[in-house]
Amino acid sequence: MKGSAAALAALLMLAGTGLASAGVVVSEEQTVDQGNGKPMTQNVTVMVQGNKQRTAVGDNAMILDLDKGTRTVINSACKAYVQMPFPPSIPNQGAMPPVAFKKTGGHQKIAGYSCDEYVGVTKSGGNESTINGCFSNSAPGASDFASFNRAMAQKVKGTPMALTGDVPEGVPLKIDSTTKITHFSMPGMSPEQAAKVAEMLKNRRPTIARMMATSVAQRDLPADTFVPPADYTKQEAGAPMMGRPGASGGGPASGGGAAPTKVPE
Repeated sequence: MKGSAAALAALLMLAGTGLASAGVVVSEEQTVDQGNGKPMTQNVTVMVQGNKQRTAVGDNAMILDLDKGTRTVINSACKAYVQMPFPPSIPNQGAMPPVAFKKTGGHQKIAGYSCDEYVGVTKSGGNESTINGCFSNSAPGASDFASFNRAMAQKVKGTPMALTGDVPEGVPLKIDSTTKITHFSMPGMSPEQAAKVAEMLKNRRPTIARMMATSVAQRDLPADTFVPPADYTKQEAGAPMMGRPGASGGGPASGGGAAPTKVPE
């Protein structure tokens, strides 16, 4: 379900005005049920200030620096980090399918702030995701999120990660996605095998990912929020590193993207 995770993550990074010096901190609860009836929940913190974003899951984190053009993955267990170019230099690495959002006319109040409901659909390979979100323009830092996401869209313009479709502005307070595998095929697959796979997919439960903001705050964030600790070792990309933050991997500003999002491939 990497496609759905990337789509969700992408969606989450696109939401958002602001005081250039002010930072925004969004605390989220993200839950993923991959169809086995055993949902996994994790707490995620998303911090945005200027053209930088930090998504933290526990002691691990992923940092995007749009000015430097880097994505940094920090692993506290190893006291190490890996830094990669952003957007990715490898074609299609991290590519995200477009999500066309439409306003439903519905409204909610989440974490003390009102938000407008949207629905969107995205398809990637044999995956199809339906995404329901609620975005707030009244929550603290909504304009800062918008500014970051506009900068993000400009940064990835002309790359496989180019964002298309109308993405709602504001702080994403809720993102629910339901992803199902609609088809699967391999070269040389016989009609009988294809029929068996189709039957299996028909009965397969979808993957459900949910993100709910629990608090939103605006405050100045120190510069070291967006850099690895000085005593951490830099590793080359591809080097084994135990554990990974399950947050957004270069998608919209928020939660990691319940791929956990998850809330960070």
